[in-house]
Amino acid sequence: MTRTFPALFTAGQILLLTMLMGSSVLSARISRDRKPPTAPTNLVVTATTSDSVTLAWEPSTDNSGRFSYVICCAGSTVTVHQTDTSHTLEDLKSGKSYILRVYAKDAAGNLSEPSNPVTVTLPGELAAPTKPVVSVLDVGPTHASLTWSSTDDGPTLWYTLSVDGQSVATLSSRTATLTCAAVLVPTGCVPLDQETTYTFTVRARDVDGNLSPVSDPVVETTDPADPNDLTPPTEPINVTAENDGAHITVRWDPSTDDLAPPSLIRYDVYVNGELRAVVVGQTTAQVESDYGVNNDIAVVAVDTADNESAPGTVSLIH
Repeated sequence: MTRTFPALFTAGQILLLTMLMGSSVLSARISRDRKPPTAPTNLVVTATTSDSVTLAWEPSTDNSGRFSYVICCAGSTVTVHQTDTSHTLEDLKSGKSYILRVYAKDAAGNLSEPSNPVTVTLPGELAAPTKPVVSVLDVGPTHASLTWSSTDDGPTLWYTLSVDGQSVATLSSRTATLTCAAVLVPTGCVPLDQETTYTFTVRARDVDGNLSPVSDPVVETTDPADPNDLTPPTEPINVTAENDGAHITVRWDPSTDDLAPPSLIRYDVYVNGELRAVVVGQTTAQVESDYGVNNDIAVVAVDTADNESAPGTVSLIH
């Protein structure tokens, strides 16, 4: 009978091979490089501009002979070849302070202790966003749509919108439709009223917290309500209430109106007859509840002519 090659080994030979292979693996594990390079020393700043800093340091050593340098932290890390003991970091922000360190990292991934830290403040001032330029896109009986522009040396700007000097929203977009003249706790919104003059301003803030000048004020008067609009919105339906332990979250299906678009329909949310929340164009609200009693919740839709719908209701014990 012909026998295959593995069958020619005795049990003892197989055991011996297994032991030898295991010993080889163990030896490989023991010989794996676990020793990090020495730390770079004497890190110094040799030059700065308004948007760059040049560093120099004394070299590291490593038992493997192969490593690189990692410079931290100017917004991100930078890797430098082991033959380089100086480097210029660019595209930094004028006037900003940075704390920088250098590490050595070998081919096995071992990271050295950090060099001494250096703190550098670049020449110049931190650039604030430019003053927003605001324009009005549209005005209605209960809303004003605005657009604005501002520039900055960073990637992201946030804009605070104010009505009559009071902040009502902060957002990152460059357009918005304002429907609240003020933000009032606990209702969350004091709606814009018909035939009323309001002053709108915008201020920009960058990722470093620098604030732009406040925009020039834009003064607009809302339109009068349509005298022919006598039809209220439809009643909010499928009203639900959920106790989350701190508040009651109320949800409902959107109402419709013969003239007002859904985004401008206001919802007044009452708890036991008291107004607890006002939202515009939204179909959810968080309300404070009365503990230990039955909470009768009513949601009333209001159009831009102040016509009120029949209430959608729900009850919940909190």
